[in-house]
Amino acid sequence: MIYVGPHVSIAKDISLAPVRAKELGSTAFGLFLKNQKVWNAPPLKEESIKSFKENIIKLGFKKEMILPHAGYLINMASPNEENRSKSFALLSDEIKRALELGLEKINIHPGAFIEGERDDGIKRCASMLDEALKNIDGFYIALENTAGSGTNLGSTFEELSKIIDCSKEKDKIAITLDTCHLYAAGYDIKNEPGKVLDEAVKAFGEDKIKGFHINDSKALLNSKKDRHHSLGKGEIGLEAIKEVVRHRAAKDKPLVLETIDEDLWKDEIRTLHDAEFN
Repeated sequence: MIYVGPHVSIAKDISLAPVRAKELGSTAFGLFLKNQKVWNAPPLKEESIKSFKENIIKLGFKKEMILPHAGYLINMASPNEENRSKSFALLSDEIKRALELGLEKINIHPGAFIEGERDDGIKRCASMLDEALKNIDGFYIALENTAGSGTNLGSTFEELSKIIDCSKEKDKIAITLDTCHLYAAGYDIKNEPGKVLDEAVKAFGEDKIKGFHINDSKALLNSKKDRHHSLGKGEIGLEAIKEVVRHRAAKDKPLVLETIDEDLWKDEIRTLHDAEFN
């Protein structure tokens, strides 16, 4: 089955996120668990946690179809010790929030190695994943593939696999595939969506792919530019996106829209739901 919805706001209270998703006709959704651009935020209130869980049940969402996104400040591959310390504290806090809300995973960018050797950045990323996950069971950190700009890690299946292989907690590390990022990194998901996703399944296995970010791309193939667009309005095109969501790798996974025009979300959700049969 196709489960789809947008990355919704947590403004006023995080418990309103599932309500906003349901109003749009969603069967899945993404969200931040705090302000994504700050290092420190107040802890979740008990009443917010309770209301969030109640709304999930009342509105018929499966927890597996909720894909939270970790904050942008976290850099697991950083060579700077102060930044690594702050990144680890923030990642630990994000995991704590996800667990409090009864969620089973969180999506994160692998980070940028900034200087030195790329392989050293891969090892630093794996090391932080190990530290964050070592005493936690039944929870996944899903590494998101990136567009490949600068020293950012994770733009290829090979590099994501290397991070996992370097980890002692590899069974707790999963993958989120972003269609815009795939295209920007050089995977021709426009002309060969099935082939690209078959490669992903071969690299990771279907079970390790825990979710998708479904976006069109403003930028060209292999541009290394992360420029999301509304479905059917970018370089990838709607027909290729439909092929993605019909692929076996996307079956029963949260398909989260990060498209740029909220006014189109209802139509995009309906279109992707209909893609299961058309």
